[in-house]
Amino acid sequence: MSKVFIASFNRASDEALNKLKEKLKEREMLVEDYKNADYILACGDRKETFDFIRPRWEENRKIIHLWAGEISQGTHDEVYRHAMTLMSELQLCTNETAKNRTEALCRAVNKEPNAKVVGNVMLDSLEIDESAVPKNEYDLILYNPPTNLNPNEIKEELKQITDMIKGKMIWIEPNGDPGSELIMPFVTIKNLPRPVFLGLMKNCKRFITNSSCAYYEAPFLLKVEQIVIIGERNKERESKYADMTIKNASENIINEIQQYDSRPNK
Repeated sequence: MSKVFIASFNRASDEALNKLKEKLKEREMLVEDYKNADYILACGDRKETFDFIRPRWEENRKIIHLWAGEISQGTHDEVYRHAMTLMSELQLCTNETAKNRTEALCRAVNKEPNAKVVGNVMLDSLEIDESAVPKNEYDLILYNPPTNLNPNEIKEELKQITDMIKGKMIWIEPNGDPGSELIMPFVTIKNLPRPVFLGLMKNCKRFITNSSCAYYEAPFLLKVEQIVIIGERNKERESKYADMTIKNASENIINEIQQYDSRPNK
């Protein structure tokens, strides 16, 4: 059985990958040291992930890219995402449009694509913990700094948020990208476990955000009019249009890895 190392450097998605990690462990496929892995699963589009994957690619290690082919305005992540796609042997996508984009990217540089649709692992677990939900109504804010904006432009978007808040707010810690220091003075809660975050989201009056979770988890917990999008960051996130009915993404990922590993003349 081939071994897999998960390369993820995104606090927001790390917990969402727990189901995949559990299933890999059950099959004795998960390893904690990439040096012992047959495949390195590069997750997403973070610069930190790219910085780890690039030297692994130069070492001729086998890379699999999860969340290939998506788009997310307002950040530098597009470049990192597509670069990791080109370093990968197998590309795992949430939807058909992302798959088509991945195939076009690979063919543009004469690379044979191997893109598969597996669904969205973010939706494998929507465990809700409502223990932190206050009695009074509140706005929930999650604003991550758009890395293609300068500090003054980020401050303008922050003012847009503060101007619309009239009552109680719960402001969640940002992702740590450059510009996060401008947001931290507004933050009221840190180190939030995913189930607690989802519990707060489910019960909020409005979810004010520029995070991709506006298109992943929020539509399952809130009405459309409760989700307030700020700025351009993630405004056209591919999964906004994705088929959210694909189930068992973690199982689909493992199956695709096993099928790829069992191919003849590998």
